Amino acid sequence: MIESAMVATVFLLLLVAIMEGGRLGLAYNSISFAAHRAARFAAVRGSASGHPASAADVQAEALGLVVALDRSNLMVTTTWTPGNHPVSTVQVTVAYRFRTLLVPLGSGLGTLSTTARDVVAQ
Repeated sequence: MIESAMVATVFLLLLVAIMEGGRLGLAYNSISFAAHRAARFAAVRGSASGHPASAADVQAEALGLVVALDRSNLMVTTTWTPGNHPVSTVQVTVAYRFRTLLVPLGSGLGTLSTTARDVVAQ
């Protein structure tokens, strides 16, 4: 009985760690996809396109692409170097404050962040 309790405890801890690792991978994959697509959105909507994208437009695009995450923990920043005109560079950074569900750690595991860059086409 004692051996079963010890093995069950280790097994359940391992199972929880695997589930949290899966959630972490899902969160990183989701914000990476959102950053990539938002950078592309900003790149094809430069100042010469007729409908230039603002930082708020890029943020709305990125937030619309994120799935299964708490959007209140997302931060999107957009910078154009040197400006929003053709041949410039747009950089979109999406950060997500990851919090564990099954293991209460207070502030969570930290912040996941990814950056995508693209050249403004129009």
